[in-house]
Amino acid sequence: MLPVVPLVLTKQASSFRERIQHAHSSVDLWAMGITIVIGGQFFSWNAGLACGTVSFGLSVLVMGAAYVCLACSLSEISSMLPFAGGAYGLSRCTLGFFPGFILGSCEVLEYILYVSSVNVMLGKTVAAKWPVVEPYVPLVWLAAYVVAFGILTVGGRLFWRINLVFAVALMLQLVIYVVGSATYVDIAQQGGGAQHYVVGGLYEWCASFPMAMWFYVGIEALNTLCNEVDNPRGTIPRGQLTAIATICASAIAVYFVAISLPPGVSSLSSVLNVLNGGFTQILGISDQDASLLNIPALFATMPGLLLATGNIITALAESKLVPYRLHRRHETFGTPARAMAAAATLSFALCFCAMYQQNADTTMYYVSMFFGCMTYISQCIGYIFLSRRYHKMPRSFRSPFGVAGAMYAMIVFSISALSILACQNHSYSSTVAIAGILTVLSVYYHGYAKSRQSISEDERKLLFFAHVANHNNAKKKQHQKANRRKKGLFRIIAFLRRRRSSAIETSMTKKACKSTSVAPTQMDVVT
Repeated sequence: MLPVVPLVLTKQASSFRERIQHAHSSVDLWAMGITIVIGGQFFSWNAGLACGTVSFGLSVLVMGAAYVCLACSLSEISSMLPFAGGAYGLSRCTLGFFPGFILGSCEVLEYILYVSSVNVMLGKTVAAKWPVVEPYVPLVWLAAYVVAFGILTVGGRLFWRINLVFAVALMLQLVIYVVGSATYVDIAQQGGGAQHYVVGGLYEWCASFPMAMWFYVGIEALNTLCNEVDNPRGTIPRGQLTAIATICASAIAVYFVAISLPPGVSSLSSVLNVLNGGFTQILGISDQDASLLNIPALFATMPGLLLATGNIITALAESKLVPYRLHRRHETFGTPARAMAAAATLSFALCFCAMYQQNADTTMYYVSMFFGCMTYISQCIGYIFLSRRYHKMPRSFRSPFGVAGAMYAMIVFSISALSILACQNHSYSSTVAIAGILTVLSVYYHGYAKSRQSISEDERKLLFFAHVANHNNAKKKQHQKANRRKKGLFRIIAFLRRRRSSAIETSMTKKACKSTSVAPTQMDVVT
């Protein structure tokens, strides 16, 4: 008789959170913020120098202050309500179900389009070094997406370690650029002089204003990582604030050094890779070789944004606003593999627009930033909503700028959005693309998603109180409006009754006067 081996029952993961290997400190969140954002300081922002060094420098400072206020507001929100759906969840509470869907979709498209524009830039950089690769640039794009998706699918310790290495390497690269260029900096000769301080007028300044977003865009994506970290109420605010402080410091340093080095401001606005002027002199290499140093920064931007996009799509799918099967996570690693695959596929497809349409990458950037401005404004509205209505709710961090900071950020991002629509050379194509996308999303929502949507489990746990409060507030307003209507109707009826009574009294008085009047006597007639 064979011995009976006791069956050991192992506890299965009850949810994906038990399968995810979480980030364990705010350092991981800081590293994520660096890898997502810092690539924008390596390229493309230099087009804003067309309005002048002082003018665009002012734009960089104004935009940086807006992102600091936004990051502080979002950090406070995360310390209260760590929801992984980004702008979607809070907008659904504060603005309604339809605006919530539109804004959630806009945030998804912001990241997808931004990744596409970055990947197109990656292909251009590789092709500039090896022209023979130019016909095969789509393979470069595909390789970047496959590697990024593979790292994200495994996730856990592998992803966070790789991301930390990228962050440290990129910051070290910027330190070498700034410190190593100190002996070559010549602002008097390379800065263009007084004639380049301000170029053009207010219109030119507004036209260049959105280019300052390259320095900071993506820092808000850290709020979508609530499911990826331990203790998101404390970890995300610390990581996000440290990251935005680092990014602001590097932005100021990079801007000052870049305009003080060859090829000079007059030519810098049209170069492909901004930092080449420093690396060619520090390392004694050619411009093409220096361009290769930008590849890590370009690639590092992709994984973090694809992960953020996957989390938002998962939240939308759990609310049945997009196909429900997209919410399913990897059976082993617990990562949002299906949602990330959908995002990467769409982003890869959009890269081909750059092959068949001139300046398509620029249009993608502007559309991405417009959608970003929409989500930023909605998040500021959500912050004001929570600050005023739930100011006593416990939180581990409070924004030092409060409601005033959120309102300032709203103004800045509104100006940027208007600039994209009205002041760019590609405003027509960008506006058409934006209008077309919003129309398609609206038709999709009212024709398909509206009747199928629900409130997901995460929303029910974290945001249900806000939905209930909004519902009760709406009912209260309806009752107040109905009461005002009733009071107004009663006042009208009372007024009409008074008028009628007054008219009756007047009529009766006249009749009484006629009936009591005395007929004239003979003497009166003679007289």
